[in-house]
Amino acid sequence: MIRLGRTVGVFFLAVLGMACSSGPEATEVPSSAPPPDDAIVARYADTTLTLAELDSAFVDAAGGPQAAADSSLRAYRDFLDRYLHFRLKVRAARDAGLDTLPRIRREVHDYRQERARPQLLRTEVYAPLARTLYERRTQAVDVSHILIRPASSSDTLAAYREAQAIADSVGRGVPFGDLALRNSDAPAARTEGRRGYRGRLGYLQAGDIVEPFEDRMYAVPPGGTSDIFRTKFGYHILKVHDRRPAAQPVELAHILRRPQGDSATSRRLLDSLRTEIRDGPLSFAAAAREYSQDRQSASKGGALGEVTPRALPPPLRKTVAALDSAGAVSGIVQTRFGYHLLKLIDRSERPSFDEAYSELKDRLVGQPRAEERTAAFARTVRAEVGAAADTARLLTIARAGSVDSLARPLLTHADTLSGAARPAATLGDSVYTVDQMARHLMQTDGGAQTTVAELMESFLNEKALQYAATRRAQTDPALRREVQKYRNGTLLFHYVQDSVWTAAARDTAGLRKTYRQNRTQYQFPERVRTLVLRTPADSVLRPYATRYERDSSITAVLDAAATDSLVSTDTVYVTDRSADVYRSARAAADGEAVGPLPHGEEWLFLIRDARLPPRPMRFEEARRRVVQDHQDRLERRVLRRLRERYDAEAFPERLRPPVSDAPTAP
Repeated sequence: MIRLGRTVGVFFLAVLGMACSSGPEATEVPSSAPPPDDAIVARYADTTLTLAELDSAFVDAAGGPQAAADSSLRAYRDFLDRYLHFRLKVRAARDAGLDTLPRIRREVHDYRQERARPQLLRTEVYAPLARTLYERRTQAVDVSHILIRPASSSDTLAAYREAQAIADSVGRGVPFGDLALRNSDAPAARTEGRRGYRGRLGYLQAGDIVEPFEDRMYAVPPGGTSDIFRTKFGYHILKVHDRRPAAQPVELAHILRRPQGDSATSRRLLDSLRTEIRDGPLSFAAAAREYSQDRQSASKGGALGEVTPRALPPPLRKTVAALDSAGAVSGIVQTRFGYHLLKLIDRSERPSFDEAYSELKDRLVGQPRAEERTAAFARTVRAEVGAAADTARLLTIARAGSVDSLARPLLTHADTLSGAARPAATLGDSVYTVDQMARHLMQTDGGAQTTVAELMESFLNEKALQYAATRRAQTDPALRREVQKYRNGTLLFHYVQDSVWTAAARDTAGLRKTYRQNRTQYQFPERVRTLVLRTPADSVLRPYATRYERDSSITAVLDAAATDSLVSTDTVYVTDRSADVYRSARAAADGEAVGPLPHGEEWLFLIRDARLPPRPMRFEEARRRVVQDHQDRLERRVLRRLRERYDAEAFPERLRPPVSDAPTAP
């Protein structure tokens, strides 16, 4: 289903933008003295339209100042007429009270939230968190940790005491790794060879781990140990071993030789290749294609693409760090995969914060730190404007014993509970009912397991965010203009829909009259009736072509296609205006087949049935065009009435050619 927002936008541009194309220059020559910006170029009712306002609207509709300046004076004068008509329709819609209708208010509200909320969350939530990530990710931290998981939710004190005893041992100088090996509940602590063995996690960066761990990791100096802290996994103590600048991604190529019993042979070959590459007779890419045993990269000249150094095996990571310039080739490096020659293709520069923001935000979406900051901001708004929930009423209506009870009864019985429509919460001067809270619960992930207290918190936070987004849309000039434009477009859409489109479609007598008056225009040209078979591959169509070539039976082809899920059929009436792919049917004889033919992402097989001579359309055949013509006539009538009703007048002679330095919308 096409969203109304998009429909309104397209309709708005269709009404205003199509007048902005260049065309032949008007014959009138503007006076040598240009009109002032406050010159009145149109007026209606108690409203005037100045040249500056029209300039701004024209630039907006044209797509920018330069596009507006490239338009002709005639196009600008046409735009004045269209813009005046647009303003008249919006005025008529307001006078009819359309802007007070709940459905239109809801559309505008939803659009305002859609546009303002992302900006609000960027400012208040994601940008500060992303900035912290950006700055922290300049360094990687080598860290170990000990994890103590509570056996149950009631054993947190025992777990904390165990962690405290371990912290005391660390303080007395017991090796951290020994304590991790004996005590840590982390899965890899006692698995030799795995990351996390004896608590050693290696180098980590911001964004790799949960926020409380990350905060300590960057706060503790190398050689230091943290206090005991809690995450969703349990209690932790961490030790920082080292801190180093984080390496930027590099573009690499390599040649790999896997030793098969005799490693000296592999080394001698790579050494020989390195000499030939260095002295010039052999390129690295050619050597990789011929000698590398990494099949995936060999065909690409050894190219590995962009890689993050810390993701490489330690010997390769160390070698990459030593390659000082693009094009440098390493010595022979041994890993568990074999022997390598590396070539540095390029090093990436650290992106600016703005360049990195999108990737950083993606890391943050859904993370507890983002959710917590969002909730904290919502609570700030609640405290600022005042928020309250009628807990007693909510518990009574939900038949719950306490705020720790599940709010599930609201989920299943909201429509039938007595008093569900009564006020249950307020935010500022807005009042919300139990029914609204129940609908919020229905849209909440895990709503069936949400307690009454969690529901109240979640509901009021959501309303606080909506309030803050609305306030932002009202105070941000660009957002305010955008919402105003959408509101006007919505009013225009509904006004035209009610007064023209729907009225024309239902006016049977008017449609019949339009048909009779324009009967000579509703004519079928010469057409060729053609059966079309469509499939995603030409091979599917070839059996049909063979079958038709053998027996020339359209019925047999249709019967076969009816049971083939890969083939669809339809009848096309081909004219001289049809797409090129169908025109071959016009040149064929009746009964002749054409194809398979490619057409976009599908293949067609055409069977020409018969040529149909020109003839007048019957009313039902012409109905779509008749409705369009009747709508055009009805719209002209509506505009005449609006111009009379609002005493509208335009002064195109006061316009001067569009300019490139026209102001944007105020």
